[in-house]
Amino acid sequence: MRGTVTASAPSQAFLMGEHAVLYGSPALALSVDRRSFSTAKGLDEGHLRIKSHLLGVYEEMDGSVLVSSPELERVARGVKGVLERYNVRSGVELEIRSEVPIGSGMASSASVAAAISKSLDGLFELGMSEEELLESVYLFERIIHGKASKTGPACAVMGGIIWVEWTGDVMTASSLGFKDVPLVMACTGKPSPTKEMIERVSTLGSMLPGVRDSVVRAISELVVRGKEAIMAEDYELLGTLMNVDQGLLYSLGVSSWEIERIVWKARESGSYGAKLSGAGGGGCIVILHPRPSSLIRELEPVAEMVFTARVAREGARIELI
Repeated sequence: MRGTVTASAPSQAFLMGEHAVLYGSPALALSVDRRSFSTAKGLDEGHLRIKSHLLGVYEEMDGSVLVSSPELERVARGVKGVLERYNVRSGVELEIRSEVPIGSGMASSASVAAAISKSLDGLFELGMSEEELLESVYLFERIIHGKASKTGPACAVMGGIIWVEWTGDVMTASSLGFKDVPLVMACTGKPSPTKEMIERVSTLGSMLPGVRDSVVRAISELVVRGKEAIMAEDYELLGTLMNVDQGLLYSLGVSSWEIERIVWKARESGSYGAKLSGAGGGGCIVILHPRPSSLIRELEPVAEMVFTARVAREGARIELI
């Protein structure tokens, strides 16, 4: 076991396919170079301590909870799951910090989970493969969100352009490499309630299964065209496809007034395309614009936070040993 290890992982811009990916559609996303960081060091067996500058402290000793943060309790369950999977008996302290807005649709939980998993891998020299690291992050996501796609975990682990697809009943994710996509993220300031939005689409499917399934098929067709467009660097076409996807997501009930006013302001300001990123209901909007930096001032009156976003060349990585 090493003394102390710090690792980081990027976040997500969900270009196309959210929600539909949970029903068999492919999905297209970008790994964004706003990162979460986890510093891990060993403790005595049976001792787990997690500290976050945003979420507080969780501490457990020999099964007894000493200090509890509800948000970190789910993270602690994920940490214990990883340690059990690799038969690690040592305790651990984790100090977490993140540049990723919470509840933003930028997969902040997957980013944190990937940073944690990578720091545990480095600290205990577990030798995780990329696929094992992805499965570790997916374990966290299922604990935190229930039903979850591999899109956020893949963005956090792999970097670059992320493609998610289904082979039978198995969801797989891969990186399509790196492209310098002209990207802006604008946040509503309202958290994205992931579980609630997933349940809303599920309820719609129970009420109107044919309608929901038709929307999912339409989104699937858009995503396939979107993959072709981004690989050809045809961002005008990609933006148009994103705009249509936003309309379909609106029909599923996962948009909001806060999202729509930013979407339409971005389009009026010359963007190729703008749509919600992730679960919806709030969170961030992903925007393609020919001159990203020029869009910032235009969106400041309607967005809580707006920034140009770089595609991350690297996924989860060790920063310091």
